Amino acid sequence: MSDSEDLTEADIRDVVREELSKAARSMLSTVVWTVLAVLGVLVGLQSIQVAFYSLGMAALGFALFGVVVTASSVYLLYILHAK
Repeated sequence: MSDSEDLTEADIRDVVREELSKAARSMLSTVVWTVLAVLGVLVGLQSIQVAFYSLGMAALGFALFGVVVTASSVYLLYILHAK
């Protein structure tokens, strides 16, 4: 006989309760990271927009910051939802 045949109803309930808790935590984590990534995209795009109205090195800095933040956030969204 295997170990799975010796489980009682209480053992099964404990395992199910633990797995449901893990699943809920994982879903909540995905939602939180998705919201943060979307906000990151918006911050990056706003920084690129500010770069168009800046002059000199400030424009370059805003543009680089915007590109890095937007790309990182889009990659995070890809990791969260495409895989």
